[in-house]
Amino acid sequence: MKGRVGVRGLSPVDIDVDFGQIFDHIDWSPPPLMLAGEARNGRYALFTDFIYLGLEADGTSPGPLALFSAEANMNTVVWTFGGSYRVVDNGTATLDVLAGGRLWHLDADLTVTGPLAVREASGSQTWVDPIIGVAGDVALGNGFGLHGEADVGGFGLGADLDWQVQGTLQYRYSDSVTLEAGYRYLAVDYDDDGFVFDIAMQGPIIGARFRF
Repeated sequence: MKGRVGVRGLSPVDIDVDFGQIFDHIDWSPPPLMLAGEARNGRYALFTDFIYLGLEADGTSPGPLALFSAEANMNTVVWTFGGSYRVVDNGTATLDVLAGGRLWHLDADLTVTGPLAVREASGSQTWVDPIIGVAGDVALGNGFGLHGEADVGGFGLGADLDWQVQGTLQYRYSDSVTLEAGYRYLAVDYDDDGFVFDIAMQGPIIGARFRF
């Protein structure tokens, strides 16, 4: 996770937690969660994607001679939802176009420590960004396949910009279970009345798909 977080009453602080540090900063109560699901009927489908992450991160705040340190405690909910239509399905590859929304909810507590004082502020914000995008699959043979998706949204109606890309290599273990591993990048740039959440979250993902 990297970017800027700010609440009313304090200037935004810079947050930078790399993958090697992330497990040391996660708030495990409740534990982080990422779930996705799809309901399909022919070429039409409904989809949903839910992320919850609690994080305690150190950062820096603007100040002379870099004398200001910062600490941010954040609980983030990201819920993506919408519908899709399959425009390509030739037995080897599929391509869907999609539209929907992405709801963000953030609770943030910021503490800025300087040479003379400690300042604290907290706040929460909820907004929904419209999104459009594409998703596709390509069969490689012997049970292997590639999955990719990308979307973009916000358009100033919620966030100024909200976008993600992800790609995975999949292995169909059985008719009902598919294993996958890949990479996901999710970013948002939101700024409203002193509340700032300009963050990119990225990293490797592993998981399993269950088909009913």
